[in-house]
Amino acid sequence: MGSTKSPSVTKQYICDSTALIDLREHFPKNFSTKLRKLVADGKLLITDGVLREIRKKDDKLRKTLDRWSKKYHEFIISFSSKSATRLKEEYAELERKYGESIIIGNKKHDGFWKSASGRRAADAQVVAAGKLLRAVVVSDDRAVKLACLLEGVECITWTEFARILGFIKPSLPDLFDSNATSGR
Repeated sequence: MGSTKSPSVTKQYICDSTALIDLREHFPKNFSTKLRKLVADGKLLITDGVLREIRKKDDKLRKTLDRWSKKYHEFIISFSSKSATRLKEEYAELERKYGESIIIGNKKHDGFWKSASGRRAADAQVVAAGKLLRAVVVSDDRAVKLACLLEGVECITWTEFARILGFIKPSLPDLFDSNATSGR
């Protein structure tokens, strides 16, 4: 079998609220330790809109994120600060382009505003931050994934992120492990 050591995280990630909630629900023992290290290293960020959504949805996660945001000031990407002009412009452009609907080829899909949060959804913030920071967006939301596709932003699901973090261990043998290739 391959190494059990967690892989090194080299990219920067921006999670939406549902991705964080799913990670915490599925991996409660590893969630705080592994994600706090990413936050401390500047590898995991969220937008202020994601924090707002989580405050409405999940009290335990809210407390964790509030603690992290106090300790690691760069963790929260603020769209309300005076220095966020470029973020605000990109956000407005994405809302204009994908708020109502998203067209891929000749098929029309629901846009950001069709989610449960409606026009208060943080979806455009997540895509804007991912685009401007050249970060990987972590989301299972269809509108987010489609907007990322059209904007050239890498987007992965929370399950793929869990695999990258080492929460999920693949059951396939490592093809480059000498024990796996020697037939032992």
